[in-house]
Amino acid sequence: MAIDILALLIAFLAGSVPFSWLLARYRYGVDLRATGDGNVGSGNLLHLGGIWLVVVATILDLLKGAIALAIVLAITGDEWVVLTGGGLVIAGHVLPPWLAFNGGRGASPAIGVAWALLPLSGLVMLGVGLIVLVGTRRTVVGIAAAVIALVAVTLAIDGNAGRLLFVVVLFLVVALKDVFDRFQSRRGRTTAK
Repeated sequence: MAIDILALLIAFLAGSVPFSWLLARYRYGVDLRATGDGNVGSGNLLHLGGIWLVVVATILDLLKGAIALAIVLAITGDEWVVLTGGGLVIAGHVLPPWLAFNGGRGASPAIGVAWALLPLSGLVMLGVGLIVLVGTRRTVVGIAAAVIALVAVTLAIDGNAGRLLFVVVLFLVVALKDVFDRFQSRRGRTTAK
């Protein structure tokens, strides 16, 4: 029981490391909450002009999700604790206590969590998502293609329906957070006019 609580705490704390915010602060001296759309994720970091910084932040967030969940998997064999840990990685990213619970949207760490839970499907998901993202230059389209690839490969090869369902729900939550944030951002702009 205590080891499970430790695993969950590690998942949340690892998820709460705001890499994009830290990189923006280090490189540009800017608080991402005060620029662009106010989000502390890599999408807002892109508005500062540094594509390579965005690539670094995205990779760090992806690895944050994968490594945090790999640690949880190593600590406990309880599937519910593992899945809860995956959710807490995203919760930490979205609600980091060090930034007044104002975090990123959670897409990159969610991809990392999916990769840790479903390694083969996760690798295919990463490849498909990256190819579509580069081809379309639209994050939403890349993530949608990645999730479809994840579902197809998991159903065809991996067969872990429980983990697949969890990952799909996780991405739905991330998508809802994105829609909510964009609505709030637009609402704020129209109110300010």
